[in-house]
Amino acid sequence: MFDLWAFLLQTLTASGVAALLLLLKALFQDKLPPKWQFAVWSVLALMLLLPAGYHGRYVLVHWQVPIEMLKAWCGDFGFTQVYFPLPFVKAIPTTVSGWLFVLYTAGVIFFAAKYMLSYISLRQLLRRGRTVQGERLARIEQIADAHDLKLCRVVEVSDLPSAFVCGILRPVLVIPARAEANSTTQDKAYAAERGESIDAMDEKVLLHELFHLKHRDTFWSTLICLLRCIHWCNPLLAYCADRALNDMESRCDQYVLEHLEGEARRDYGRILLAMANEKFARTPGSTCINNGGSNIRRRIEAIARFKKYPVGMRLVSVCIVIILAVSLAVGTSPAKAYAKGSFTQLNLASARSIPCTTYAGALDAYAKAILEQSGVYRAMCAPISMQAELLQEIKENRHHGFSPDWDSGLEVPADAQQGYCIYNLTQSGDERYDGLLVVHLRYPPDGLAAEEQTMYLGVQELRVQREAARWVVIPQEDFRYIDVPELDLSWGCTELPGLIYTGEACDMRAQISVQYMYEIDSRIETDRDVMWGAQGYFDTTPKPHAKFTKITYMQNVSCTHLGNAEQRDEIKQIGLSAAPAFTGEKRPQNLPVAAAGYNGSDSDGRIWDSRETRKGWGPSIDLGGGGTSLSSEEEVRIPAYYAAELYLNGKGAAELELRLQEDTK
Repeated sequence: MFDLWAFLLQTLTASGVAALLLLLKALFQDKLPPKWQFAVWSVLALMLLLPAGYHGRYVLVHWQVPIEMLKAWCGDFGFTQVYFPLPFVKAIPTTVSGWLFVLYTAGVIFFAAKYMLSYISLRQLLRRGRTVQGERLARIEQIADAHDLKLCRVVEVSDLPSAFVCGILRPVLVIPARAEANSTTQDKAYAAERGESIDAMDEKVLLHELFHLKHRDTFWSTLICLLRCIHWCNPLLAYCADRALNDMESRCDQYVLEHLEGEARRDYGRILLAMANEKFARTPGSTCINNGGSNIRRRIEAIARFKKYPVGMRLVSVCIVIILAVSLAVGTSPAKAYAKGSFTQLNLASARSIPCTTYAGALDAYAKAILEQSGVYRAMCAPISMQAELLQEIKENRHHGFSPDWDSGLEVPADAQQGYCIYNLTQSGDERYDGLLVVHLRYPPDGLAAEEQTMYLGVQELRVQREAARWVVIPQEDFRYIDVPELDLSWGCTELPGLIYTGEACDMRAQISVQYMYEIDSRIETDRDVMWGAQGYFDTTPKPHAKFTKITYMQNVSCTHLGNAEQRDEIKQIGLSAAPAFTGEKRPQNLPVAAAGYNGSDSDGRIWDSRETRKGWGPSIDLGGGGTSLSSEEEVRIPAYYAAELYLNGKGAAELELRLQEDTK
């Protein structure tokens, strides 16, 4: 949906480019030939034709930040995005900004109609003309051939201030009717004094227009008029459009002057002064040597400074333009959102303007928002529907003025330096994933007693999904709290839920609990100690474009006897050997032996464990577990089932398949 905000973002971005171009053109005014002075404007044209914030970068200012601030003040929390730079109205507006956009659109229509009527008027003028033939045409062809220029159809029309080229697809060279009939006595006397006909004096003008024809300048004039219509309310871009048209004319002036000598150059300047006229000066699809009185003055000044640029300057000019184009294309870095500070309104707008481009980046932003209790960080990954509520929560939690603090839902503060873990991230739909966030708590919450050698965890189910051009995080439940023995969570935790695979055979229910732990490297090393190793801290700054750098894969195997105690006492040893099988694959063969003394796992996900029993055991027994680390998220595949072999009392008892329980996905 295109709206006023999208247009503002587009035109402000272009204004940044325009301001920088004008500055650089002033610095290189005498260094760049007119050809490259005009070529520089192609950079601005490209910026106007590309969506604003291309590749997430802007020129001079991160323009989306003030836009997001303005939208928040107006109560509009939709993310500003420009999919294409040409805006339009799709429905009847219901807001003030919507009606302002209608006003803007009306301005576009008005200026487009104005340019169109000017072009129609010009075409009607051409209908009164007649095709040039005979001696006069031969003279024009002679001029074109002398300078190796192509010629199109030539039409002469009376009451024209000067010659021009008209038409994009089938251009026409339009010249005034025979000059002898319309020239002044002074012109005739000047021509007779030099031994020239009046037509011969117009050779310079004809040469100027033939260069326009060679470079297809009617197309560029049309494009400039189109962009001027779209950005009619931006005075800086309107000024740049005039400068671009003038540079286009100055380029042809340069070509003409390079073919003239001495007095002929001064004659050319006199011709420009004589033809200073605003008529048809900005008509789209045409070129006109008399491009307005104010621009004529700048061109006369350029003629006075005329010099032939050496061949080596061409290479220098190309290098300058390339460097300029690259610098503008790269633009400025996106604004950085800070969790704390007195400029929270600005920080919140900055955060909203930084999209999370990966689902790992969105989960990272959300987790670190929890660790820092920062609504600014939360804004980076919050859905559009939650943005207004989020802003209100930040306002209500203010201490003095406006505070970035936000109610994260935790009863007690999280231990930020312990970081976080994402468990069991599984795809639940098209561009949608479900997972479990686990954070450490500084002290026990209500309902959990403080105990030594115990960790307290906050656990929350999350959903991360794509929303337009960004990934957002939606909590699926309130935080719940568990206490677990102190251990390294990166190798799994049996108290946390996993993907449960079960199967039954020989009165035994076999179970494999699978956990995937996803991590992003946020550890900053500060020192290295011989005794204690690397020292550092956990960086809580969000990484909106990150990918998971480490994924730990862990399996825990257990068995439950379904018979009575007497039958259970007959079992002296239990073993299970299993290998993951994926959708479309055949059942794995040659599973490892899980008899007494054979235990282990490998990087392919195969696992084999066994355990001796004691009298009175059961009905459940843990057989062991194993795991491995994966290098990237692309390697993670959720098994469709496990192919397994059950061992009882050291002998193979049955083959079975362990299937995933639906409620654990």
